[in-house]
Amino acid sequence: MKIAKVTGSIVSTKKEDGLVGSKLMIVRFESSDGVPYGNEEVAVDYVGAGIGELILVSSGSSTR
Repeated sequence: MKIAKVTGSIVSTKKEDGLVGSKLMIVRFESSDGVPYGNEEVAVDYVGAGIGELILVSSGSSTR
């Protein structure tokens, strides 16, 4: 899991069937002291996070 800050949202007119009804958010990963690193990525929002909030991002088999 990684810490990230939500920086924006994405609107999609066509989604994979499993993503219908879910929001897509743009996130920027941050180190533990709040310094951003890496590129922005798209994440699926299942909990209702808002722009500017810190979130935990999981990926791979741990997400299932």
